[in-house]
Amino acid sequence: MKGKNAMHLTATSSQFLLGILVVLALVACGGAEPPKVAGPPAIPVKVASVSSETIDEASKYIASLESRRSVTLQPQIDGQVSRILVRAGDTVKTGTLLIQVDPARQSAAFRSSAAAIELSRADIQSARETLRSSQAEREARLSNVKFRQQEYDRYASLVKEGAVSQQVLDQNSNGLDSAKSSLAAIDAQIASQRALVLRSEQALEQATANSGEQQVELQYYKITAPFNGTVGDIPVKVGDYVSSSTRLISVTQNQPLEVNVSVPMERSAELRKGMTVQLLDAQGRAVGDSRVFFISPNVDNNNQSVLIKALYDNPQNRLRADQVVQAQVIWGSRSGVVVPTTAVSRVAGQNFVFVTQTEPKDKKLVARQRPIQLGEIQGNDYQVTSGLKAQEQIVVSGILNLTDGAPIVVQP
Repeated sequence: MKGKNAMHLTATSSQFLLGILVVLALVACGGAEPPKVAGPPAIPVKVASVSSETIDEASKYIASLESRRSVTLQPQIDGQVSRILVRAGDTVKTGTLLIQVDPARQSAAFRSSAAAIELSRADIQSARETLRSSQAEREARLSNVKFRQQEYDRYASLVKEGAVSQQVLDQNSNGLDSAKSSLAAIDAQIASQRALVLRSEQALEQATANSGEQQVELQYYKITAPFNGTVGDIPVKVGDYVSSSTRLISVTQNQPLEVNVSVPMERSAELRKGMTVQLLDAQGRAVGDSRVFFISPNVDNNNQSVLIKALYDNPQNRLRADQVVQAQVIWGSRSGVVVPTTAVSRVAGQNFVFVTQTEPKDKKLVARQRPIQLGEIQGNDYQVTSGLKAQEQIVVSGILNLTDGAPIVVQP
């Protein structure tokens, strides 16, 4: 019995001590609040104010590009292709040698014609020297005729006076006749020599003309670019025999290009010359602007559309003739809200942006996801038709790391 009382006393003492320890622990805590759990770290982002800009009222259409100058070159002579100096796609300038047809035979003909010129010149020089010599001889013979005439006249007077015999006069008469015959002979020779000079000069003219023709024809063996442009198809190869009907090479001018757009009939009343047609690349980015210079007076019965033509300078030569591109006809402009394309995310078919917001409770800056409606893309920006107002702050970088309500820290 005494042992049982001792065990009961020990258990009671233990419970009492445990109670005291619990009380002391509560007093030591002094009623302090439990430790707070740290929130997620702020995500670094860049932000920008929503801007209000001039937005184009535009419609997109398919456009075809057409060169104002395009040609397929054919030779004017027959021959064998000896060289092809360009490749398809090369940009060439006026006069650039594209294809060489073997000119060996024509070069020989040209050299022969050039030699004929030199021969004709030598003939002319020889004929003129002979003519000058004959003319000098004539002067001598003419002087002899004059002398013989004077002698004859003197002896004729002496015969009348009886101072000399008739025989002496006859001898002088024979001498005068001989001198005159000699003068006539040299005159005939001079006339013949002058005719020879004339024929030689005519031969030189003919040789010069023939050589010029041979030189011109020699140029036909060089196929050159008729204007600045881009090389197209080259259906021939070195060694091919070509004739005047052979298609050798095509050259197309890509600066400027005509932009052909078919606009639905219901919008034809809004068309006007000088309006802007913007060309777009495959990603919808603007390549450049062109201006309408032609509006067809007729309607295409097949699709009830009106053809317009605009002229694009193609300054960087990015576009090519016969290329099909997207074109945006600008009808007018208005003021509207735009956001950078980098600020827009798309989830389940809905477009969103993250708008910055200061939480009223703890004054922390967070990103709030907001649905928006987009219009056309304009450069690197989207038009926003609803969901945003100008001057609101939106996140423009780091949006892939964000969720609705995520804390953010703005980077400069």
